[in-house]
Amino acid sequence: MPSLIPRFVKKEIVDVWVAEAWKIMLLQDYTPVATVQQYVSDVVTKEIATSGGYNAGGIAVAGKIAVADGNNYYLDASDMVIGPGSTLNYRYAVLFKDTGNQATSPIRAHIDFVTDQIVINGTSTIQWNALGIIYIT
Repeated sequence: MPSLIPRFVKKEIVDVWVAEAWKIMLLQDYTPVATVQQYVSDVVTKEIATSGGYNAGGIAVAGKIAVADGNNYYLDASDMVIGPGSTLNYRYAVLFKDTGNQATSPIRAHIDFVTDQIVINGTSTIQWNALGIIYIT
């Protein structure tokens, strides 16, 4: 059964993306379960430790933009550079709205980097896909 998201609903999602303060939290030994992991407090026990340019509680996502492609949107942000001097081991991340309270900060997306991202006293760069982080079609 085909489904259709009206353009005005897509625009509401885009407006939220641009207006909200979002952060990314890096995780290890984590299994994404979108049906029960609604808030940062549901996953915070899997967060990696503070190191170099990464601070526990997540780091701000900068340069958020939305690019229209006909009736669709690409949601994108600046690539993330963590370091120098970071010692990190993560495989997953969550993007979340930062309310200042982990119990009320909703997770907006779960990200699987497919393999462990290991950095020893260096810099980790999260380079988003050229088509953006989220594609709304």
